[in-house]
Amino acid sequence: MLNPNKIIKEGDRIVMYNGKDSMTVLTMDSTNVYNSKFGTYRHKNIIGKEYGSKLTSDNGNGFCHVIAMTPELWSITLDHRTQILFNLDISTIIFNLELKNGSRAVESGTGSGSLSSSIARTVAPKGHLFTFEFHEERVKFARKDFKDNGLDKFITVTHRDACGKEGFLRDDINNDIDAVFLDLPSPWDAIENAIAVIHDGSMLCSFSPCIEQVQNTCLKLASSKFQEIKTIEVLIRTFDTRLQEYEELNLSNPYIDDNNIEENSRGKFEIGGIEGFKKDKLLSRPFTEARGHTGYLTFARYLPNA
Repeated sequence: MLNPNKIIKEGDRIVMYNGKDSMTVLTMDSTNVYNSKFGTYRHKNIIGKEYGSKLTSDNGNGFCHVIAMTPELWSITLDHRTQILFNLDISTIIFNLELKNGSRAVESGTGSGSLSSSIARTVAPKGHLFTFEFHEERVKFARKDFKDNGLDKFITVTHRDACGKEGFLRDDINNDIDAVFLDLPSPWDAIENAIAVIHDGSMLCSFSPCIEQVQNTCLKLASSKFQEIKTIEVLIRTFDTRLQEYEELNLSNPYIDDNNIEENSRGKFEIGGIEGFKKDKLLSRPFTEARGHTGYLTFARYLPNA
């Protein structure tokens, strides 16, 4: 996933792309063959090609594009072992936690590893993510996914309940954690454990689907010497842009029907790649159906001496 090479090599994990709703993850093995409704592709014919290439199937009946794996694509193609966070929430979390190359972060719980992969890319190669998951089977799957995606050097997965007595304590974790992310049913129960591993100025984020969880978390943060407490909700509002013909009033003779004017006599225009005539209006309006609430993101900074 952090592969800087432009040429596909044996063992690389790639994405066969046939559209935003049709993507398949493959690990390159020169002895294997990929079969789909878009054709048959021998891995040995893919190896050596440049990422982004358009490939024609071996039987010539179809084509696809081969692109490099990214955390964003991984979030779309991974097996959903739990409900996952998507790119809009993930980018907001990483930005507000002030993560960068060299940051050391703690996460609970790991879940399907969607957020974990994006955090690892952000903090690599000098930083590290310590992620905690109470469900043993999810831990096994997460470790395998991170290794297959080449992220295991930057992520350590621990099988543990972050709300328990041990919390986030490990031999390789001291008071040097820059950011903590909590995705738990009762995040307020893990705040004291988070304080045990962070330093002055560290950031904390809690993701909760219910406002009652947010209220309890904010009360605990306020009583635990956190400052700059804020809660935000990230929503998507998609707009549809299209041309629509309109009737123009003829002031000299309002009884003249100018809808019969030939198309060729109407001046053409182009805007943003959309072509139309001067009697068209370019309209934008939000879709009536859009993805709504996913959860509330609560951020706070630990400043015990403020």
